[in-house]
Amino acid sequence: MKNISRVVFPFLLALLAAVPITAQRDLGSKPTGSGGVVPYEQEAYDVKVYDITAKIDPAAKSISGTTIITAEITSPVDWFVVDLDTPLTVSEVTASFTGRDDNRLKFERREGKIWIKFPMTVQAGETVRVAITYSGKPRVAPRPPWVGGFIWEKTADGSDWISNACQNDGADCWIPVKDYPSDKPDSVALHITVPGNLYVASIGRLQEIVSNLDGTLTYNWLMSTPISNYEIVLNIAPYQPVEDTYKSVGGETIPIIFYALPESKEKAQSLIDETKKYLAFYEQYLGPYPFRTEKLGIAETSHLGMEHSTIIAYGNKFEYNEMGFDWLMLHEFGHEWWANLVTCWDWRDMWIHEGFQSFMDSLYVEKVAGKEAYMKSMQGRMRGTRNKQPVAPRDAKITFEIYMQAPDYTKGDGDIYGKGAVVLHSLRYLIGDEAFFRALRRMAYPTKEMESKTDGSQVRFATTDDFLYIAEQESGMDLDWFFEVYLRQPELPELVADRSGSKLKLSWKTPGGLPFRMPVDVSVNGKTSRVEMKNGSAELAVPDSAEFSVDPEGWVFRKQ
Repeated sequence: MKNISRVVFPFLLALLAAVPITAQRDLGSKPTGSGGVVPYEQEAYDVKVYDITAKIDPAAKSISGTTIITAEITSPVDWFVVDLDTPLTVSEVTASFTGRDDNRLKFERREGKIWIKFPMTVQAGETVRVAITYSGKPRVAPRPPWVGGFIWEKTADGSDWISNACQNDGADCWIPVKDYPSDKPDSVALHITVPGNLYVASIGRLQEIVSNLDGTLTYNWLMSTPISNYEIVLNIAPYQPVEDTYKSVGGETIPIIFYALPESKEKAQSLIDETKKYLAFYEQYLGPYPFRTEKLGIAETSHLGMEHSTIIAYGNKFEYNEMGFDWLMLHEFGHEWWANLVTCWDWRDMWIHEGFQSFMDSLYVEKVAGKEAYMKSMQGRMRGTRNKQPVAPRDAKITFEIYMQAPDYTKGDGDIYGKGAVVLHSLRYLIGDEAFFRALRRMAYPTKEMESKTDGSQVRFATTDDFLYIAEQESGMDLDWFFEVYLRQPELPELVADRSGSKLKLSWKTPGGLPFRMPVDVSVNGKTSRVEMKNGSAELAVPDSAEFSVDPEGWVFRKQ
């Protein structure tokens, strides 16, 4: 975090320390990747259900199990292709088809994919149920949560403490899946067997704990709401659940459960109480907590954290910053709206997850410390941008291509965090608070009716162009030029100020001469007014002896 030495304000220091995921960080390795262009054989089916049975062996650091994928065929296809990381070995595949009995199928591995041959072409509209039995030692995460896999750790008393993190790598690091963000299953069932001294915390609601004759326990979980595959995770430790509730603005009572290590149990309630403040904040601006019929879960992890839906991975060690809040919990919990409720269907729009949430982080700073603190946090984000690759390119991307910095993809965040946040900051200035915050809420829930949904239909996919449409509707302004310059290409616009006598001429210089008509505030002798630049330039009178400054508060993101 090389910029910290220049920061004077303690609250800004705290905020910048709260953006480890925004880089200046050398991760040392590259994720295996997730997403990208979907091949026909995987585009040809829509996953409805993952039913996952797995036994976790901490001593051998291995897993074994069977994943049953129920899918609807959307185009005729004779291969069923799934993703599965190379350390894991498939031993058997069976399948059942509409009106047909189970069949044992032939399969072959082609690098990180398993190609399963159907006996005959399966037609559009048919439902298939494919069971894949596999085992092995899953990839150990070299730098969780950014470069993922399994994490095998020990608690203070020597008990096993296991989790997995796979945002940039995909859940294929431990189960067979269709590893593309555009296909969320409608539900996920998990049946996870572990040694009897351990507890499994996972997505959705716990249905049952079964005691087995060999002394192991099987935890049965059900997530009945659509979920991204990278959020299908395990958290395993001698957890002691701490339970509470919260009344949502939607009227429902939300179960809150913190899965704490024994040594942390006394601290758990304080973090729950703090999280309730974040919940009230997000519901105020974005609408009801999307998964209120499931739970608000928090699992203590050995890695820093991740936004797994209904089971936030939390590893910030109960540390609050100088403004009195836990930045990690604030950030990861906000992803229940930006990532889990609203999801990009291709990773090219991942800034909708990270940029929107980073903006909310700074907005919370405004709530607890005032407007000046918010402005300072945005100035810090502006200084941290790299502007080497577009925030929202138009071509399909693998996770690391948008999350990391080219060319080696082992550093940074590719600007989707900080730059994404300050683009929203400048949009707020351009269209005004009323239109901006209406647009933000509509991006979360496009209609008031959707705010009342809890059956999974509230979960949706979105693109950058969706937000452009919403922002234009709410503001009544044409905003193509704004999105084109800030998001579709990497270079920043430059504001050229030329003073000659009593005249000040302002003009925008953009890459390739792109249209850009961003207004700016100009202060003359302490009096500030907004200068419109409808053709990308403006001229105003400034007395010879007058002192002036352009954009004195720092609203407009530009080359400095």
